[in-house]
Amino acid sequence: MAKKYTVMIFDPTKCGKSRTLSVTARPLWIISAAFVILLCVSAVSCWLAYKFFNEKQALAAQASDNTELKERVTAYSERFEEINKKMAALDELEFKVRDLVALQSGDRVVKQVAVGGKEVDILKDYFAISDRREKEFFDNLNETLLVMSTELEKREMSLSELVDFLEEQRLIMLSTPTIWPVRGWVSSPFGFRSSPFSGRRVFHEGLDIAARYGLDVHATAKGIVVFAGERAGYGNIVTIDHGYGYMTRYGHNSSLTVSVGDKVNKGDVIAKVGSTGRSTGPHCHYEVLVNGIPVNPTKFIIDENSL
Repeated sequence: MAKKYTVMIFDPTKCGKSRTLSVTARPLWIISAAFVILLCVSAVSCWLAYKFFNEKQALAAQASDNTELKERVTAYSERFEEINKKMAALDELEFKVRDLVALQSGDRVVKQVAVGGKEVDILKDYFAISDRREKEFFDNLNETLLVMSTELEKREMSLSELVDFLEEQRLIMLSTPTIWPVRGWVSSPFGFRSSPFSGRRVFHEGLDIAARYGLDVHATAKGIVVFAGERAGYGNIVTIDHGYGYMTRYGHNSSLTVSVGDKVNKGDVIAKVGSTGRSTGPHCHYEVLVNGIPVNPTKFIIDENSL
């Protein structure tokens, strides 16, 4: 039989009268058990809410890290592409220049970047990258970029050397007598001839170019005037040192327009056609000397229509 409890209830509206109420223990136990269960459910709910909050915070932090990692990977990808474009452009330029100056030997330079190892498409599978150890992954990227940068420096150095060579060749070309000194016709070529004065067979060390009196005489290459004046046999003569072993002479001029020490460029006017010295008529006696030895000037003229 269930145990009963007697409860006295006072009613203040009825002058302090009271009444009694009998209550069994079972409802009290049910209420107590329900309260305990409610407390347990509340505790579990709070724990689950706390755990969910922490997981949400962790996911947010991971998303932030992933965004930062993706940005770094994108930056590396852009650097790869930039270096590859530069190297391709340098290779193409080097090939064209070497081909232009006939320096290309062997097969064409390979345009592919000279790097080895496993190929990685750094944007193909972002989540696969995220699963790797970040330090190792970026160390590999940095190593690859270092190799590519070194290769790029080699290309730039090669092109720099090539530019220096071409500049030297340009200076040599400017210093090489490649044009006619005056417009006219060759009245006496380079080599042996019968002397117009003695009739004997003699060696003529230059070209005699007949031309109208007073016509401009031009420097056939860049150089420095080392002599400008009168000399026996040559009359009024100009001698120019072009460097690289080249020297030219222009004789029998009526007048000179340069002085010793003047710097001249190819095509500059240095004198006027005349007939001074040992001469039978107005012309320009033109000599080319290589390391002090007279050579045939026509071997150097590359444009028959120059001047």
